[in-house]
Amino acid sequence: MTKTASAKRKRAEREALKAADSNKRAKNSHNATSADGSNTPDPNDASDGGNAATKNGPRLPKMLLEKKLFVENSTGKDRVREAKLYDLLSSENESDRLEAAAAIISSLLDGEGVPEAVLQRHLDWRLFRGLASGRAASRLGYSVVLTEILSQLLGPPKNLSRDKYPGLTFENVLGMLMERTHVGGNMPGQEERDLWFGQLFGLECFVRARILFIPEEGPERWNEVLRLLVKLGNKKVWLRPQCGWVVAQALAQLDRNRVEMVLQQLVELGWAKTPEGVGIWLVAFEQCPDLSSGDHAKHHHPLASRNLGELAGILKESGQDDVEKQQQQQQQHQRRGGFSKNKQANWTPQLHFVWDLIVRHFLRRGPEHVDEFRAFWKRVVDDNFFAKTATEGQKFRGFLVFQKMLQSYADIDDLLDVLFSRNLMTCLINQAAQEDRFLHRAALKTCKVIEETSAAHPEATGIILDNLINNNGLYRFDVMTKSKTVDKILQHVKAETGEDIIQVLSGPVMKTSTTSKDINVVKLDLRVYIEYIFRLATSAPETALLELTSLAYAKPIWIPENANSLVTELSRSRLQSAFAKLSRKAEDSNYLCTAVLSINPEYIRMEGEMKKEVNSARKRLEKLLKKSASAGENASDEVKIAQGLALLHSIAIFQLYNEEPDAFQLLSDLKEYQTRLQTDEEGAAEFLVEILLALVSQQSSLLREVSQRVFGNFTARVSPKALELLLDVLAADESAKGQQSLFDDVNADDMDVEDLEEDGEDDSDDELGSDVEVDSDVEFVALDAGDGEDEEDEDENEESGSNDDDEEADPEAGKNLEALDDALSKILNSHRLDKDQEAESSDDDSDMSDSDMLELDNKLAEVFKQRAKAAPSKKKERKAAKESVVNFKRRVLDLLEIYVRNEAANPTALAILQPLLELVRTSTIKTLSDRAFELIKDYQKRLRKARSGAVGRESKADEALALAVLRAVYEELKAGETKAHAKAAVPACLIAASSVFHAGKGDRSAVDAVVGNIEAGSAVQEEMKKAWDEWCRNHEALKKKAAAGDS
Repeated sequence: MTKTASAKRKRAEREALKAADSNKRAKNSHNATSADGSNTPDPNDASDGGNAATKNGPRLPKMLLEKKLFVENSTGKDRVREAKLYDLLSSENESDRLEAAAAIISSLLDGEGVPEAVLQRHLDWRLFRGLASGRAASRLGYSVVLTEILSQLLGPPKNLSRDKYPGLTFENVLGMLMERTHVGGNMPGQEERDLWFGQLFGLECFVRARILFIPEEGPERWNEVLRLLVKLGNKKVWLRPQCGWVVAQALAQLDRNRVEMVLQQLVELGWAKTPEGVGIWLVAFEQCPDLSSGDHAKHHHPLASRNLGELAGILKESGQDDVEKQQQQQQQHQRRGGFSKNKQANWTPQLHFVWDLIVRHFLRRGPEHVDEFRAFWKRVVDDNFFAKTATEGQKFRGFLVFQKMLQSYADIDDLLDVLFSRNLMTCLINQAAQEDRFLHRAALKTCKVIEETSAAHPEATGIILDNLINNNGLYRFDVMTKSKTVDKILQHVKAETGEDIIQVLSGPVMKTSTTSKDINVVKLDLRVYIEYIFRLATSAPETALLELTSLAYAKPIWIPENANSLVTELSRSRLQSAFAKLSRKAEDSNYLCTAVLSINPEYIRMEGEMKKEVNSARKRLEKLLKKSASAGENASDEVKIAQGLALLHSIAIFQLYNEEPDAFQLLSDLKEYQTRLQTDEEGAAEFLVEILLALVSQQSSLLREVSQRVFGNFTARVSPKALELLLDVLAADESAKGQQSLFDDVNADDMDVEDLEEDGEDDSDDELGSDVEVDSDVEFVALDAGDGEDEEDEDENEESGSNDDDEEADPEAGKNLEALDDALSKILNSHRLDKDQEAESSDDDSDMSDSDMLELDNKLAEVFKQRAKAAPSKKKERKAAKESVVNFKRRVLDLLEIYVRNEAANPTALAILQPLLELVRTSTIKTLSDRAFELIKDYQKRLRKARSGAVGRESKADEALALAVLRAVYEELKAGETKAHAKAAVPACLIAASSVFHAGKGDRSAVDAVVGNIEAGSAVQEEMKKAWDEWCRNHEALKKKAAAGDS
């Protein structure tokens, strides 16, 4: 068939497809306007293709899949069917593709089969040409059809070309492929690549059809296909790995003698010493293990130790990496009429298939032959791909090899340990350390694969860690690489392997501490070690906490004396942070108690009375832990109280060990609380809230977390007076005056009344819009690099204060006073009375002249001017006071959120509405106003849920008390002037109003008397009245619906 005829045929098919589509649209339009409104598709309509599938029916229309042979001169529906089937061969849906392939094969070869001319037309102009199409999955679909047709046409048992299709011989069919995939001159690049790929896929179809090694046909078929594959691979280096893989696949069809023949052919064709040749050799040895018998055969094994030097050169692909130079050399050589030498492709992010075979080889050999693998890795990979003379492309391939083998050998300890070799680790650390390095992203990707492998294979974590921070790695690996590799690995450790991991982490730092003479290096490694243990607390908390407590209090003998203070301070800080992190998890609530009990009191210096008190507190803690052993979601109230008291005792003992000033008082308060709990439950609740308020007022993430946990256990026992203690905090002024009222600050007593009055004037200038506060137990360790905190630690830094400035104020003030004394002493030639003994005697009592007095006056003015500059700014003091009050309010809101979450149905909770609404109106901090509004909304949602739940879940409120709350909230509603306040006031009033309604057994008159008196022009009051009326209507509707359901 000529090209002109083919073009005419294509046009005819397109016109037929258009006509079919037009008919379909007409039928659909007719069906859409039918009387019954149905839209039933024509069962013979094939234009919908794969999209016509339904969940229960076939994916393709029956017309396409019917067993009907193709005709030579197809017209109408036959032409549409043929075109549709070939179009579906390119479908990305595998099911559609395979169904279409089966339909085409049956339409060509079923029964008597089509005439030879029809089969030749489909092979020549449909199938072989389709291989060169780059559309979707066309090559996959066409390959399936071709493989089956070639198998029936040229192979046993049918061998149709011998009897039925004598014109379609092997040579003729292969010639069709080469003609349809021939690359001519001046072709666009993409079209040329499509043709080369089509040729490769076509040759692979001949191999997969199993028609090349038929005994009666001789080796000619195979020899010709092999020659074409080698020629294609030599011509286009980027296709050579694929060509080699096709040859390797062919070996599965051969016996030992023919395998040897193929290997000899590779030698003759110059492919023996190429990556493809090595891969083919490995496949041959897999298939025929007896090839390796005998000294001569062993000498030829690619992975034999005597061949490693040559293998390294082959796999390194150290030839020309510049494709343009390769093409120029190829063109020059072809003009001279010769064959081009083997060339290497430009480095790509995809490894050669030979590496899969090498991985498989050593997997099969197992850990018993680890010495063989060690020799291979060192010679072929470490000293080859990561040598100083290696190119960037070769190092990149080395990283890919490492990643593949790391994932493959993660379960084989002996092989895994070999991978982290010296040159590789040096290259990895250097490339990851600097962003401007050419392989920086490849190194980070390698670190990522290490993390993922450790997470997927926890049992390999110990070996991976040991090689990263010891052996050929660096103890400060994360610091040097500016990554979080070790950090993330430690967070995926199995709890049962925690002790083994600590041994791995402690080994290098113990060695450094006992052998290094540089104390700065020792201290740096100790810092890193403590950070590692802190990270480990996430995945293996019990083991990590015991190690941290040992470092914090036991003073291990391997730590140098001059580093003890650093280790003690840092480990105590990280221990406190670890406790705070674990306290957020309900299942880990006892870790803190267990860890505190594990600390030997003998490690801490204590006086007799204090030691006695600590021992008594430890005994109480042990009893409370036994009682709280069954704590859970459905635990009894007594068990939850025991759990909360155990946490508070742990905190008190822990603070006492850390020499916190208020720790002893906390222990005494807890002892008193337990006594009050037996005699005065309501007074005990107030006392507990006072204890918790004292804890949350401190800048500590641990105290905040523990206080919230304890309060959550005690919410059922919170009395109205105890709740009032929390609400009083919300009413405090956000100023120095408010700080004085909340904390009884002694320094505030010394402030001028004028300063207190100025607070309100400067509030707008110092608005604190951030919810960020740095807790005192959060330790930031700077290790010269980007080893940041992980996502879990971000919670520790949720609030920010100005404590750092406060802590430095006293020493700074002392320095300033001392400097002032020195300056005055020099000017006045005098001294302070307490320094008489230090001063030199002076008999110079002469009077000063006027000029001397003037000069002295100027000097004194300058000294006092500098002193005034150095003095703390009153504005900063006021801002610090405001921050303190705001942060305290935030923590009280945290406690109120817990109370609402647990006690929304408790009538006592109504008391929070008016203070929250007042906070929305009066606070100058938007985040506080927003949180108060969200808390009101959450209260409304939870109360509604409680009322709609089981009968009796909501306790009935006292009508008089509920009405008093409603009046207070409604007065607050009228006092507001902003939209934000109005948005919060309406739901708050509805909560109180609905509580009055339920307490009055459905009588709304009391509520109407409050909300019905609307002032003229008050939009928010009108909105409240509408909301109340709407609530009543909804309530009546639900009541009627429930009554109808009961009947």
